Amino acid sequence: MAKTGSNILSALGRVVKCAMVAVLIPLAAGLLQSVLQELDMITTSRGTFRQWMEWGFATYVWIHLLLYRPVTLFRVSHRLFSILAVWLFGGQVSTVGAEGGKGKGGKGGKGEMPAEGSTLVAFSPYVIPLYAILVCAAALLLHRWLDRAFVDAPVSFLIGLLFAFHWLMTAEDLQRQRDRWHAETYLLAIGLVFVVTLLIGGACLPWAVPEFSFLRVLSDGLVRTQAIYAALIRQLFL
Repeated sequence: MAKTGSNILSALGRVVKCAMVAVLIPLAAGLLQSVLQELDMITTSRGTFRQWMEWGFATYVWIHLLLYRPVTLFRVSHRLFSILAVWLFGGQVSTVGAEGGKGKGGKGGKGEMPAEGSTLVAFSPYVIPLYAILVCAAALLLHRWLDRAFVDAPVSFLIGLLFAFHWLMTAEDLQRQRDRWHAETYLLAIGLVFVVTLLIGGACLPWAVPEFSFLRVLSDGLVRTQAIYAALIRQLFL
């Protein structure tokens, strides 16, 4: 009887995750469209911010696929925010070697620790695009000392490149854990990472692009998301 109840709860959990994925996909599409449109209306001395960010994004994709994956750089940011998340939310970060030794504060085995806040601690580094945020902060300082004509294009190129770096490296890192998850759990993790990263990055973009309005993007993105939901409902049920 207990096993039947557990199976029902497991099945219900999977249904809820599938529903969350269905909700997240239109939200991600609406927010991305809004961000790109806002950037397309803001010009640099040599094009728009959207153009430069897209060139940076495409450049990293080619580097990642053909030349080099900067895994160490990704691990540095991941470890930094793991430590920060432990301090903010509590819990532990496992440090298990290839043989499966003890994690920090763990009980041995595979380092799976039921510490309070451990899920948030484990997930938080994936949603913080550290290097893109640092470039935005650097641009804020550079605007005080240099003419924007010399700053905007390189900064926007770097931001696009670093977002591509963060998303692709995160997707690969989550893919390595794919065999422990159901498909809907993996898709939910990817969707949450994309949406939260987009929101955090959008909130920091005004440092590098003063004309960029995060509140306007958020409002427009929600309107676009509602339109996508309405169109889907009409196609499916009406």
